[in-house]
Amino acid sequence: MEGTKLKELRKKNRLTLSKLSELTGISKSYLSLIERDIQKNPSFDILYRIAKTLNVELEELVKREKEGMEEIKLGSSQQTVKTMFKVEIEFTEEQMSPEKLQQIREVIYRLKHDE
Repeated sequence: MEGTKLKELRKKNRLTLSKLSELTGISKSYLSLIERDIQKNPSFDILYRIAKTLNVELEELVKREKEGMEEIKLGSSQQTVKTMFKVEIEFTEEQMSPEKLQQIREVIYRLKHDE
């Protein structure tokens, strides 16, 4: 997740970090770490609470701005390199529900087919 995306959406909703923390139940310091790209891999539960509070789809939070393609210079030639990121999701049995499983499937599908 790109921290700038969270900050942009938070400001668009006219929320301070303190207010977002209050609404999501996520500590202000943790949200700040995400926004500053220090914490780059928040849990699915954290992402879900943020998306719900900001009234956006989960995919919007995790989708990369550059659509997964970057150009890099290697010597005198230019090559396009596909970027990749890892998503790790961990649930306890009590946290798993058919709705959350469906949301995960939708996120994975959109990430795989949105090129």
